[in-house]
Amino acid sequence: MTRRDLGKAALAGAAVAGLGGAAGLAGCAREGGGNGSGASKQEVIDGLPETGIPRPVDYIRTDWSHDPLAFCSYSCLAPTPYGSEIRRMLAEPVGRIAFAGEATARIPATVHGAIQAGRDAGKYAAGQLRAGARVAVVGAGAAGLSCAGELERLGLKPVVLEASDRVGGRVREADLDGSPVELGASWIHGVDGNPLTELAGEAGVGLHPFRYQLDFPVPGQQALGAGGEHRYWQAVNSFGPRSVRHPDVPLEAILPRRRGPGLEWAIQDEVAQEYGADPDQLAALATWEGNWLPGGDALLDGPYSQVIGSLSGDAGIRFGFEVRKISQRPGEVRLTGAEDNDEVAADAAVVTVPIGVLKAERIEFDPPLPARTRTAIDGLGAGLLDKVWLAFEEPFWDENAEGFSWIDPGRPGRWGAWVNAVPVTGEPFLLTLSGGRDAHRLSRQSDLEIISGTTAALNSMFG
Repeated sequence: MTRRDLGKAALAGAAVAGLGGAAGLAGCAREGGGNGSGASKQEVIDGLPETGIPRPVDYIRTDWSHDPLAFCSYSCLAPTPYGSEIRRMLAEPVGRIAFAGEATARIPATVHGAIQAGRDAGKYAAGQLRAGARVAVVGAGAAGLSCAGELERLGLKPVVLEASDRVGGRVREADLDGSPVELGASWIHGVDGNPLTELAGEAGVGLHPFRYQLDFPVPGQQALGAGGEHRYWQAVNSFGPRSVRHPDVPLEAILPRRRGPGLEWAIQDEVAQEYGADPDQLAALATWEGNWLPGGDALLDGPYSQVIGSLSGDAGIRFGFEVRKISQRPGEVRLTGAEDNDEVAADAAVVTVPIGVLKAERIEFDPPLPARTRTAIDGLGAGLLDKVWLAFEEPFWDENAEGFSWIDPGRPGRWGAWVNAVPVTGEPFLLTLSGGRDAHRLSRQSDLEIISGTTAALNSMFG
């Protein structure tokens, strides 16, 4: 199933499809007092204005764009003359160095895409190196772990170098009012034939089907949203397969120029909160990327990191090793860390850090990367999708709903889609998202401004 299949379903009269790929991968938590305010979480909660709904008892917001180990949520296809070929350009080995991750995957911006890319890189390295060769894997996210596991299975000796103190990369949990919630990946996209489905079963983590049936509590907005979705997908589906002859056409160019609240909401929901970028930053061809797996999507009732933790097998992992330089010399690769005396020699290296880290040039390459690789790094987009989790003492919304949607009259799309965590976790938690430029704008706001905005949206729906 592709993203466009969801759109066809919407055009056929199915429930409005939102959050189709949202939070395939996402970001780090900002623990209270964001933007240098110095306020504690309780001070932020106490400072919220009185509304017709209860105040939250806890919250978490992510801040992906400022995470030095990510600088983004996931890659996106920007308008370039190369189209999707730019992902394969990045995956091309450079001497003894290879790149792998969701940015090089056949199904990008997903955890199972990252797993596939990591395994492919492991197979390639095993085909080029002698048995027992040492391979340094940079990053212990899904791609790095799966690459290490594949290298070990094929008789090589991987060593994983991870800058943080944990595995998972952009798969990450945090505590919300005493219970874990996902800051990064939340969904499994396409459960049939997905390696994550089997891994979840082995880890004892249950799956809960998610059908994207997000109703509008405010009267009249359901029709408005459905109309916006219809106009959006009509425009997107006009960009057919032959349009790959024009890979640099931005999505903005094929969307209606005259818009209204319904279409603006749909664009935020289907573009900014799907790809982490706005229509002028995204190639129209991006809507054709990814031959998605069948079986529908699912949320997990246990930690996502627990699902992918076994991917690396018995491979060794060095935590706290932030690779800052990779040098190629005849017959070897040397990786230098940020700390004194951090250096590892290997026969080859597989770099699995996020595209945002590569674009920020956090890793120096000696000799410099060739022009083709630099073009791929510069040309790929770095999408941003941030989350806000809110915890309440008890639900004041329909406990059985998957979620709900809302169209802000002044800024359609902001806080426009919500996921209800009660059916999955049993806890009175809500999740909402922001993406693209709006997420960048919101990342500069204080916690009080963010939580006030989200609770005002809830008050407009339920107050």
